[in-house]
Amino acid sequence: MLTSLRIQNLALVEDLSLEFEEGFTVLTGETGAGKSLLVDALSLLVGVRGDSELVRSGTDRAVVEAVIEGEFEHWRAFLAERGLPDEQPVILRREVTSSNRSRGWINSASCSMGDLKDAGRIWMRLTSQHDHQSLLSEDRHLALLDETLGIRADLTAEAEAVHGAEARLKSRRKSESEREIRLEWLAEHLAELERLSPKPGEWGKLRMEREPLRHAALLEQAFRESAEGLRNVQSPVESAHRALARAATYWPDAQNDVDRLRSLLLELEDLMASTQDQAIRWSREGVDRIEILEARLALYEKLARRHRCEPDDLPGKLLELKKEQHDLLGNDLALAELEVQLNAAVETYRSKAEKLHHQRENLIPDLEKAVHDRLGKLGMAGALLQSRLNLSVDPTSPVLQHGRPVRVSPAGFSSLAFWIEPNAGEGFRPLAKIASGGELSRLMLALMGSARDQMISKEEHRSSLTLVLDEVDAGIGGETAIAVGAAIRELGQRHQVLAVTHLAQVAAQADHHGRLSKATLDGRTRSAMEWLSGETRVRELARLLSGHPDRPEAKVHAQSLLAGMTKR
Repeated sequence: MLTSLRIQNLALVEDLSLEFEEGFTVLTGETGAGKSLLVDALSLLVGVRGDSELVRSGTDRAVVEAVIEGEFEHWRAFLAERGLPDEQPVILRREVTSSNRSRGWINSASCSMGDLKDAGRIWMRLTSQHDHQSLLSEDRHLALLDETLGIRADLTAEAEAVHGAEARLKSRRKSESEREIRLEWLAEHLAELERLSPKPGEWGKLRMEREPLRHAALLEQAFRESAEGLRNVQSPVESAHRALARAATYWPDAQNDVDRLRSLLLELEDLMASTQDQAIRWSREGVDRIEILEARLALYEKLARRHRCEPDDLPGKLLELKKEQHDLLGNDLALAELEVQLNAAVETYRSKAEKLHHQRENLIPDLEKAVHDRLGKLGMAGALLQSRLNLSVDPTSPVLQHGRPVRVSPAGFSSLAFWIEPNAGEGFRPLAKIASGGELSRLMLALMGSARDQMISKEEHRSSLTLVLDEVDAGIGGETAIAVGAAIRELGQRHQVLAVTHLAQVAAQADHHGRLSKATLDGRTRSAMEWLSGETRVRELARLLSGHPDRPEAKVHAQSLLAGMTKR
């Protein structure tokens, strides 16, 4: 669960600290007040690509930091696997610079964007006003089904084993002429890569090391001036030491000052030696080391272009080509043994993918029933959803299921398409062809809410998951908006929900209400947020209803909405 969020220099937000609680929190405000910036900030924390345009004008970086608390056992394995500090609460941090560079941290340790993205699956689900449009793409339907059912479809190792065994077998079957040509190509490119001998993480380290070396001349001058200054004060201090030493022969009480000056002289000598060493170091490295670094970085870039990969990927590319060369030389495994390996990998994948397929098949009927019930409450009574689960056919695949070649992927060999009958008797058609924006929003909410009705999600305690809904209620109003608000409120009983909305009917049902606003001070526009209650909340709901926070009839309507929520 998200307990606190701090945003600095993100577009209109200069410095904003927020504390969040359990339940349903709604965020409202006029267009352009910064509601979407909060969603942008949370997106950065789950590894979404950052853009320098997000950085506030006149600053060099935008920073987002969050504190996550809850069921730490879900984090412990993740942190151990990635070698990150095992600390609770979990602190996430993301920086985006004006030069379009991005960095991330988990518990004060630097991490990749992939780490942030994987960590995001533990604590947050973000659904924007455009995400429900993903329902229009059948390629997204299977992932959405798994997300709703709580299925962790991860056959990555099994799929890679099939692809690897298949590749080795195909490689071994190449004709001798093709094999020799490929071996010559491999020898040439391996020689280049082995001369470079790339190490994991070296590319980034070299770039970081190069940065101070670009200022070597300035560093050398600074240390030389420092050494010269220390040298100039050494002689007067030595004179003072000798004078006090003479005084101490006549007045022993002065010995303490003699000792202090002696310590100072030793410290001066040490500092002078250190600064001289640094001056020599930067003088030497400013010429020699930076040339070595630049040459190595240039070779990294050249080979990365040649192999059409990122410089960071070259160590993996070297291992990949070595493995291919080893397999082509054919001095390890016979063709028959490679065929046995492929058959074993195929059967392992097929067996696990089949179990995954059956798991989906068994859970779909209960899911469809739960969705139909919820659609009725959301103003779509009579609407029916079909989850059409099939096999994803791939003619080139070595895996056969019921005699058909099927896809080899981390998600298994299932394919899924959602079909809908919006009104009784009209017949089912593909969702993408007939659903409106408002229907898609309500269907997304019905799917999200139905997850709690599945056996996999029936724990007694509150989930530590944070759901972020960015205007998923777009395109609806009236009684339907009230029903959608009730559906989101119900989600808030199970999860922490943060929802951005323009609808008073939804906002009135929240446990907590925050309003974002913007103001211009000293020629700069800034976003701010305040928590609303009592009269301030009534006025904000009246503004959402009519555009005028003080219009009497709108305030009466707002009060009736709040009163209706209190009775529930």
